Amino acid sequence: MSKIIPIFYLPKEYEEDMRMLAQGLVANNGQTLKVALSWLEHKLVTHKAHKGKPAGTPMSATTIKNYLAGFYVLDLYKADGHIYSDIKTEKTRASISVQSKIQVINPLENLAQNFSSLEAFNENLTQICSQYSQLVKDYSNARFLLYEKHQLSENPEASQLQELLIKHCGYSYVGNPGVGYLDLFYRHKIQIDNYLNLLDFILNNYRDIAQKSLGLVPVAQIRDRVVKQVLDYTEEDLKKHLIQLQLTHRIELRTTKSQLARNMGIDLIDIRGVKYGFIKILEPAIAV
Repeated sequence: MSKIIPIFYLPKEYEEDMRMLAQGLVANNGQTLKVALSWLEHKLVTHKAHKGKPAGTPMSATTIKNYLAGFYVLDLYKADGHIYSDIKTEKTRASISVQSKIQVINPLENLAQNFSSLEAFNENLTQICSQYSQLVKDYSNARFLLYEKHQLSENPEASQLQELLIKHCGYSYVGNPGVGYLDLFYRHKIQIDNYLNLLDFILNNYRDIAQKSLGLVPVAQIRDRVVKQVLDYTEEDLKKHLIQLQLTHRIELRTTKSQLARNMGIDLIDIRGVKYGFIKILEPAIAV
């Protein structure tokens, strides 16, 4: 049977909305989708003016229902005992009955109950989808194939993706914006892998130094080593990934006064207009 990507919707660019939707599903686990929908009403608001209504207006029940259907498409909960990928359907638009009884998968339940930062939530949701969502896994494999064999750019247009997936990857239908959300998951997973690989590099090369210096490692020392040793790795890549490691609470970037840096014989690294001398590797990363 050929694969399809249905038309579905997610507020993927608004991490706080994604977390609220996850919390709504978990808070009403075992109930009907209608109960979860009622729980979420007035907790979610629009971010842009629409049809004469200003930003900040409570989201309509239809919009919220569409978003919850998007979570179902990603296999994040069962409806009446079935995950989306179990159902052999050729429907091109994702939909789900509000009378369906929902059962959230355990990883999403654990994530929604963890009051972590939005950045950490977003990372973990992407990792969960990459592991449990058949739609995401199939798309990621297809996307990598298109990159390897057809030199697909990093940020292609949805129309180009639709054409190539149908032509080369066994899809009979590719819905938009569904394919756009899958591409966001794909690119975010690459970003996550990149900054986690940097963390591994730092730990493999500087764990001993960090353990002897309260977790502190000179940023310039890392820069000099990683940029020289990793092919096509630029200083801008380093800065971008260090910011993400800080946002996900694996490191802290430590500012250092210029005179102190000169006294210690270290260079300062400018990241977004702030000069840093050290990173502090946080537990439990340093103990891994």
